[in-house]
Amino acid sequence: MKRFVSERNVEFADCDSARIVFYPNFYIWFDRATERLFASVGLTYQVMELRHGVIGLPLLETGARYLRPCRHGERVRLESWVDSWREKVFVVKHRIECEGEFAVEGYETRAWAAPAAEGRRSMRAVPIPDSVRELFQ
Repeated sequence: MKRFVSERNVEFADCDSARIVFYPNFYIWFDRATERLFASVGLTYQVMELRHGVIGLPLLETGARYLRPCRHGERVRLESWVDSWREKVFVVKHRIECEGEFAVEGYETRAWAAPAAEGRRSMRAVPIPDSVRELFQ
């Protein structure tokens, strides 16, 4: 199973007044990690649109469980992978370790989306090609 790992230091701008990561920032990190996970197998948003007609991977559901705070100056390791595939939808899981300790687990349920018949401003979920799924094996 293909996994994407990134590391960073928690910066002051990531934190709230208690100097712990402000929880919406975890969702920003999750979103970026998903984009980078797909790019790591050659599926940038531009490539997805050109090859598959996909104009986005909209979120359908998200969640996180916080086990330990991540504090200003600490080192964070984020690991992301596609945990499950359905016909038109997939789930990306995220695991964050902070200073080597399991700190946060999160998930995103996303659709494989193409333009709806009425135009590019609306989307509809379409079947995910087997060739895409295979890139993550």
